[in-house]
Amino acid sequence: MKIIHDTTEFTGHRAVVALGMFDGVHIGHQALIRRTVALAAELEAQSVVCTFDRHPLSVLCPEKAPPALLPLTENLKKFERLGAEWALVQAFTPEYGATDPLAFLRGLVRQMRVAAIVAGENYTFGAKGRGDATLIRRMAGELGYRAEIVPPVMDGDVMCSSTRIRQLLQAGETEHAQWLLHIEQR
Repeated sequence: MKIIHDTTEFTGHRAVVALGMFDGVHIGHQALIRRTVALAAELEAQSVVCTFDRHPLSVLCPEKAPPALLPLTENLKKFERLGAEWALVQAFTPEYGATDPLAFLRGLVRQMRVAAIVAGENYTFGAKGRGDATLIRRMAGELGYRAEIVPPVMDGDVMCSSTRIRQLLQAGETEHAQWLLHIEQR
């Protein structure tokens, strides 16, 4: 897997990009990355997982920043095990956090020759989190990419999320948390 730190470093012919924080790469993230890899194969493009070098809250609101579930190096290993060909690890700065969501999408699509964008239903991006799945879907036709919004993966009647895993760990339910973080071989 190739690791890049800016969209301009992508040298592939076309990309299918997965957008997210991907902290811990839990089973919900895995479903999204697997869909990205499958769609890239279908569209004859390359799969790219886009993430950050740190949790956005550690920059925007440090007192509310959650502890990382896994170090970035471990998350990158999981991306590769799931079949991702590229990882875009962008530095999260206050300036990056203030990016207009539409400007972000336009730049991403242009610089990485995006064939498709894959994201979760609750994914937000751009200034004040104003970008979301609705915007990704709405701009697909105009910007010329396919939008794939992946539904949440459930853990019983609760959505699997990094927050859920932190709650389980805090409650001492480490086996349950580890199960949500394991990669099932297919």
